[in-house]
Amino acid sequence: MNKKIIKKAEELITQRKLSELKEIIPQHPEDIAYFIFHLFNPSWKMIVFRMIPPDTAVEVFMSFPVEEQEKMLEDLTTSEIRTILNEMSVDDRTGLFEEMPAELVKKFMSYLYYEEREIAQQILNYPENSVGRLMTPDFVQLYEDMTVEAALEHIKQIGLKTETIYHAYVLNAERKLIGVVSLKKIVLAQAGALIKDIMFRDVKKINVYRDQEEALGIFKKYDLLALPVIDNNEKLLGIITFDDLVDVIDEEATEDFQRIAAVVPIEEPYLETNLFNILWKRSFWLILLVILGSASGFILQKFQLTIQKWIALSFFLPMLVDTAGNAGTQSSTIVIRSLAVGEIKINDFLKVALRESMLGILLGGILALACILRVFFQEYNWGLSLSVGLSMGLTVIISAVIGASLPIILKKIKLDPALMSGPLLTTIIDILGITIYFWIANKFLFLLRI
Repeated sequence: MNKKIIKKAEELITQRKLSELKEIIPQHPEDIAYFIFHLFNPSWKMIVFRMIPPDTAVEVFMSFPVEEQEKMLEDLTTSEIRTILNEMSVDDRTGLFEEMPAELVKKFMSYLYYEEREIAQQILNYPENSVGRLMTPDFVQLYEDMTVEAALEHIKQIGLKTETIYHAYVLNAERKLIGVVSLKKIVLAQAGALIKDIMFRDVKKINVYRDQEEALGIFKKYDLLALPVIDNNEKLLGIITFDDLVDVIDEEATEDFQRIAAVVPIEEPYLETNLFNILWKRSFWLILLVILGSASGFILQKFQLTIQKWIALSFFLPMLVDTAGNAGTQSSTIVIRSLAVGEIKINDFLKVALRESMLGILLGGILALACILRVFFQEYNWGLSLSVGLSMGLTVIISAVIGASLPIILKKIKLDPALMSGPLLTTIIDILGITIYFWIANKFLFLLRI
């Protein structure tokens, strides 16, 4: 949106020219939310928000970031809060409550009508990051013995209150999910046809307690618009629509990037996060890496006689640890991504380890040969060249296997695989690389009596 329009709006507010202000307010809820969000003064935001028609205000409110929603709730009247919270979609309201302190959630829960409060409490009782936290109970449900004519009438009656009408979910007498039928198929079918005769029985569904990332994988694999959510008895509880998962994609990607960079995940936007909060979350891993990295110094100290005897070994140490770290990072990045999109499962550990071992041997062999030639043309010493080359080949093999294996191990013990990448993995491989390098050099050059 043009910043000049926002600037113009601020001028009209200060001049109290509200009729002119109303003419430049956008029409689409998303655009209105952007317009209000970028006004400088919080009181101005409330002036514009209260100028919006009531039927649009809820959609605008849902379009704000959660942090902005919380701020606006502080300035709204009790009546306005009650209207908004009760009219909000269940999934958006859940997202708002998840970010609030428990005392505020309890307060705003009291503003909900009885039925809405029951739904909100039920959803918030599901584990964090579970499918249950994302689902909405507002969907079209039909029964297998309904006629197409009755189904269409039912959709007309409840359609405006549901998340989507494009897919209806078919239940049996026990309310268990047995099929799905598209609106297109219902509209094109004969009025007297039964729903059970036109429905699709192979329904892709997910248990309410499963992780949100698993739901994302199902959406991607089957190209779905909505995914039904069931309990342990196959009874339909709600649905997840793809737009509900967009925020999950964004959050998971941001969290993984932060962990890869050795940063404790930061929930708030960067410019809105307290400086000391950022300091703590960045310094935590840096301090841990300093402590872990200090092991390299002890190893170098242990081999100081070897270094003194063969000074040239120190010339090639940075090349070796950098190459090994890069090889490990390549493996871990590929495996972490494959785990995230479901291409690799925890049970594939041995297959992955074997595959990376073979790749490591091939890469290690190529790099060892290149390293031997590189060292020889600098030092003209075949013993030193072979020692450095052998260390390079072995370190690359081990780095590739470690880089691929550790993310799967972390996944197995319910930790984020992204932890085992970037600085942390590089530090571990540096320690192993230095140890291997000087151990081989010590043994190999001693045997050659160089």
